[in-house]
Amino acid sequence: MRRLPLTFALSLVVGCGDVAPTTAPPDASTPVLSGPPIAAGVDDPAWQVTVSRAWVLKADGLTPGEREVTVRVVAPADASGVRASLDDDPARVAVRGADGVWSVALPVADLAVGAHTVRVAPTGAVAVASQPLQVSFAAYVVVSTDWDNTRFTDSYLRRIESLREHHPGLVYSHFFAPYHYTDPQVTDAREAEIEAWVKAQCDQYGDELGVHIHGWCHFVTAAGVPCRTTPAYAPNDTTGYVTVIAAYTVEEMATQLRYAVQLFAQHGLGRPTSFRAGGWTADLGTLRALDSTGFTVDSSAMRPDRIGSWRGYLLYDWNQTNWAGITDTSQPYHPSDTLITQGAPARPMRLLEVPDNGILVDYITGPEMVAVYEANAPSGGTLAQPTLFQVGFHPPNFSTTFALRMEAALSHVDAHLASADAGPAVYARISDLTRVWR
Repeated sequence: MRRLPLTFALSLVVGCGDVAPTTAPPDASTPVLSGPPIAAGVDDPAWQVTVSRAWVLKADGLTPGEREVTVRVVAPADASGVRASLDDDPARVAVRGADGVWSVALPVADLAVGAHTVRVAPTGAVAVASQPLQVSFAAYVVVSTDWDNTRFTDSYLRRIESLREHHPGLVYSHFFAPYHYTDPQVTDAREAEIEAWVKAQCDQYGDELGVHIHGWCHFVTAAGVPCRTTPAYAPNDTTGYVTVIAAYTVEEMATQLRYAVQLFAQHGLGRPTSFRAGGWTADLGTLRALDSTGFTVDSSAMRPDRIGSWRGYLLYDWNQTNWAGITDTSQPYHPSDTLITQGAPARPMRLLEVPDNGILVDYITGPEMVAVYEANAPSGGTLAQPTLFQVGFHPPNFSTTFALRMEAALSHVDAHLASADAGPAVYARISDLTRVWR
């Protein structure tokens, strides 16, 4: 088991013999070691052991990580002393409280990733009780929403709220629609209602508001850019909605992004730092525009064959070419300035690419989303490095069927939440991942 050398050095200073038990409060600043490690033994049902956590997460820039776990022991009445250790580390002396329960804190910050064992013994050297301890990096779960438009009824908002009610730890990363404010089909009253709703999600639950851009002509022209309706990834559309976003030059895209930031500021929505292109159709030029306008995260990378329903259309072929190599297990990276799917060999961008590796619910079933989670964070297993699992949906078409698919995926996530001491899963906002993947 990996440890800082200081731990062993302290054991030599204290000595190798047992330290007499005490009922005085332990001094956390000068932990006492009781000498030799505790050898594995046979669990004795007369000794009841609980550990404050079964899962310990490593620090990574976003997750602070656990510093210690507390071991509590209900020992037989004639026990004159209790010691506890992790694996083959020197044991520490437990202190008996007024309630008769013995307790001791064991340091865990420097434990190696993997399975460990807490061992408990009386003053002798052989364990009479043990408990498993898992040490892992976090499995970050991002749930994103793509606001293609705001032309929908409150029933869709209620389903979004219901999903959160069923999964209280959930935090959303909303790729919100700046064209909400330029769409002639959205009334002033509805504009105010949607705005109030998204603000409430951020204020009450800590959700993130990023930017989603489809090339709606009413938004593009309002930004001061000539609207393009080709190349389009679906036929017979003159609104700009299905225009490939990469069709716009770096400066044209930067102008649209600056306008989106301006609209957010004017309406009190905060400064967005994350982005997803409509149809995932971002190229290196799009990413350069994001980088130049202060965005820190793009999430347009996706596994292209997931959108098989678009086979035969430009959207399918375009993404097959642009995002070739992105898979269910692709992880965040800083794209190369010459290759959008890799961070090498050329200079990586400052922008973090966070792959949409679990795709949107339109294109994947509940069991398939569960399979993607398992591919990234197998149940019961520990993670040697921070890991991403992202899924999401479109609010404008978030039907009952799609909600049930999301329920299946998030129920599986909830069964592995670190907050419930059930695994490494941690719900996270997408821009916060820049603190992990730097």
